[in-house]
Amino acid sequence: MKLLVSCIPYDGGKSGISTYVREVVRALSTQGHQLTLLVEPDCEGATASCQLPTANYQLSTVSAPHWTRRPAFSMLWHLFVLPFWIRRHRREFDGFVVCAANRRVCAWYPLPTTATVHDLANFHIPGKYSRLRMFYLAHILPFFAKRAQRLVAVSGATKTDMVRFWHCRDEDVTVLYNGLPPTANSPTRHPTHAQPSSILYPLSSILYISRIEHPGKNHVRLIEAYGKLPRTLAEVHPLVIAGADWKDAAVVHAAAAKSLHTDLIRFTGFVENVEVLWAEAGFYVFPSLFEGFGLSLIEAMARGIPCACSGNGSLGEIAADVAITFNPESVEDIAEALTRLLTERAEDRAARIARGREHVKKFSWQDHAKGIARLLGNEA
Repeated sequence: MKLLVSCIPYDGGKSGISTYVREVVRALSTQGHQLTLLVEPDCEGATASCQLPTANYQLSTVSAPHWTRRPAFSMLWHLFVLPFWIRRHRREFDGFVVCAANRRVCAWYPLPTTATVHDLANFHIPGKYSRLRMFYLAHILPFFAKRAQRLVAVSGATKTDMVRFWHCRDEDVTVLYNGLPPTANSPTRHPTHAQPSSILYPLSSILYISRIEHPGKNHVRLIEAYGKLPRTLAEVHPLVIAGADWKDAAVVHAAAAKSLHTDLIRFTGFVENVEVLWAEAGFYVFPSLFEGFGLSLIEAMARGIPCACSGNGSLGEIAADVAITFNPESVEDIAEALTRLLTERAEDRAARIARGREHVKKFSWQDHAKGIARLLGNEA
């Protein structure tokens, strides 16, 4: 099929939505679909926008106008201008793929459209965004998103939220799980073979990959829980927090500065080569208050890294019986889960790792892309 794919917003390539865009574009391309990528004004060419080699895929790009650099203008352009452009060019495409319908939507859809919703975090985390943005996400965006012919949720928890908060009909939402990048299936090195790098601590460290955003990503409670670990245990397992600073990151850094184990907490900033992070991680923790899916959780499982995560929403769903779960609003519960994770018997840990490697086989970008194409084919 000839598909128009909205890759906006792309968040500079530093968010979960960025990962989604890259992997869906790659999967659709490898399945033989001809793609035209709608990209942000500063993302000229497929390599810049999606980090894909244009020589290997049938890709072309269309840039949004320069005046859409500001998010508010980008939202308005998507709503009221883009539909007219699509209508003029509709004979060139068989379908339209909206990669982030919880961020950008159209007022109407001249082509058969799939609209992917990653999360409805604004309904769960008060004050996550400005008042104007919260109003837009709660009252304007859902009205127009539901006009798309096919709605996709990346988890059962997100679908439940769409039915509850957006008042979607259950049959109108299809769950298509996110997938794993091919590199996620590479084995993790054994701790005794680890060598310290210039970025991280050795392999016994506890890793958390997320943009530094407060309060949604729950870094502060994680840091407070880590501070409750016995010093002897913390010294063996430093806490590594990887990700770029976002909203209220200063609050997170301040919490780390006050921690009893402040000297054992390392902020790496955004790391371009995430394989460096994974190769040296001994454990993974995901304490976020809310996630629509939680890509890094299944990436850790696939690499044989023992995990602990929030037990609510999609994280509890994705964790299944593999990760140790906790109440993300309880510092004591997080600390208890960390202690259990770090002190688990070798045979129990081995069994947990084996369950994880089996569990992640159900998550495939190729299957996700096939699901999108199937939905568009049914609408064509």
